[in-house]
Amino acid sequence: MQGKALYGKFANKEKRQMQFALAANQLHHFMPVRAVTDGRFKYIRSYIPYRQFALRNYYQWGMPSNKAWDKLVLGGHNTNPDWAQTFNAHPAEMLFDLEKDPGELHNLSDSPEYAEVLAKMRKALSEHIRSTKDLGFFMPTSRVNTTLYDKVRKEKYPLNELYNLVELAGTAKASDASVFEKALSSQYPEMRYWASVGLAQLGIKGELQVCPPTLLTLMNDADPYIACEAAYAAAYLGETSKGIERLNHPAKEADRKVGYSLLECLSLDKAMQPAIRTHLADLKEKAEILPRKANGGIRVALAGMAASGGQRDIWSCFAPRTVHQPAAT
Repeated sequence: MQGKALYGKFANKEKRQMQFALAANQLHHFMPVRAVTDGRFKYIRSYIPYRQFALRNYYQWGMPSNKAWDKLVLGGHNTNPDWAQTFNAHPAEMLFDLEKDPGELHNLSDSPEYAEVLAKMRKALSEHIRSTKDLGFFMPTSRVNTTLYDKVRKEKYPLNELYNLVELAGTAKASDASVFEKALSSQYPEMRYWASVGLAQLGIKGELQVCPPTLLTLMNDADPYIACEAAYAAAYLGETSKGIERLNHPAKEADRKVGYSLLECLSLDKAMQPAIRTHLADLKEKAEILPRKANGGIRVALAGMAASGGQRDIWSCFAPRTVHQPAAT
């Protein structure tokens, strides 16, 4: 086990110059984030920057404050841009001066004045990921019926290659397209997944317009996370209808939540809302008929998609008990 004792006779007395933090997936939303601070500055790295921080889950969105926040922003009543930040895509890299900006509202990552600080923090985090052999970039399906820690070491998994691809995906440039296209055919599922993330990022930024044929093929990958991420990327690369259709119709019913997570991402993008609206009737039906107890998070996401599409008050189709304590079917 990694780590150092905080208390007792084995307590580590050394004062750390850097403190590291992580965030992983929340329910069906896979969105790894890492951070580091030296006490004065805080650097946050979001590896899938198009995954908005306001993606819904049934326990957090069971809070009255979150419901009110949704209604304020999605209802068009918000007048403070800061309050809408979590509903928008965010930069892959965020740097905050904790002394001047304790609320972490003003990102300094693009400021030339802080370029040296940014480079230092980026390097520290990148080295930490490699030195600890961070396995948080493996999809949830990679952990099913196996101990990932043992599997990676037994198979001599190329972790550095994965880390390089993960870091490249979030900050993708047009010149990186060939790297991602090659990785789409990798024997390793994680490489195919992160290659899809990189291509999605290029599509969102308008730096790639044509959908690679291999990406369309991956929409039928056996792993739902790969298939859905490929579909999401395709939606921004000229294949919007095909991408959304795949996200709305899972190969297996048990994987519906994976596609809905990405549909929710799309629904918060105003440019994609017209395409989402063509599926609203089906989404509304699913919000009503899916078993409540097993699908609390999915039903909250469905209501959110409807609200983002301007069709319904986000909570009008939910009794309070549905969100707090989903009823048995």
